[in-house]
Amino acid sequence: MIRRSVLLGVFLVMVLLSAGCLTTPWEGDFATGSEKSDGQYETSPISLMSGNSPGWSGIVPDRTQTPALVPAAERYPDLAANQMIIKTSQIRLEVQNVTATLDPIRSIATIHGGYVGSLSVNTQYADRLYGTVTLRIPAREFEAAIAEIKMLGTLKSESLSAEDVTEEYVDLQARRTALANQLVQYTRIMEKAENVSEILDVQIQIERVQVEIDRIDGRLKYLDNRVEYATITVTLTEPEPVGGREGFSFISAINEGIAGFLAVTAGLVVILISIIPLVILGAVVYLVYRWWKRRKGQAAKQPDVRQETREEQPPGTKK
Repeated sequence: MIRRSVLLGVFLVMVLLSAGCLTTPWEGDFATGSEKSDGQYETSPISLMSGNSPGWSGIVPDRTQTPALVPAAERYPDLAANQMIIKTSQIRLEVQNVTATLDPIRSIATIHGGYVGSLSVNTQYADRLYGTVTLRIPAREFEAAIAEIKMLGTLKSESLSAEDVTEEYVDLQARRTALANQLVQYTRIMEKAENVSEILDVQIQIERVQVEIDRIDGRLKYLDNRVEYATITVTLTEPEPVGGREGFSFISAINEGIAGFLAVTAGLVVILISIIPLVILGAVVYLVYRWWKRRKGQAAKQPDVRQETREEQPPGTKK
């Protein structure tokens, strides 16, 4: 019994040693998510072309290495602690002179480290000016700049908004990290490709991942800029003069009268052209009615004529 146990143990040891000798020199297969002890990934050409894939074009890196689906705030506690807030403000001021107020607004933007994003000035009723200025101010100077702008005139309306984009920003960062890992994996697979078709297939995947990374980078830069620089839109209006338009102009009155006459004439022409089809239709209906009435009158007179003819015949005549 003891000899049998010893022989069984020796047999098991030999089997284990044989299995160790036959182990492939590839210590890890990146396409299956395995990893070497030093943290480096290796890809076996045999595993890449294994039967668990529909072919080389169907090979994709193992996404088991992607971060778990947990809340983004838990994966990136440092970023979640610093909220990403997009601040915007709409201010409407009444000033005595729109043109003269533009320079102080530019100065406020420069003093606070910002700049003028857009500017437009238009003319309203009674030759009053109407201006709109969009400022980009560092977020830390947002409140101070608003306070100085409101001192330039009479405040008519004000609105503030703060959009929290922290969650979107963190999710984009996580997606970018996962895509960057995939790009590294595809690059290593490319190094071990053996023929042109394999290289082309992997190159397509690399380009796809790179395009997605570039798109995410663009969105991240946009959010960074919107968060770093708040947007302030200032609308400037001049007060309306008492009594409406100042002074009286005879020529202006004549021009307005001519304009009114032309407007009325144009309206009448439009109405006339619009009712022409109705007039034509009414005329056709009237003519049809007259024709029908005339036919009806003629039909009513025919029996009387036949009766008079019978009365005029002499007695004894055959009817």
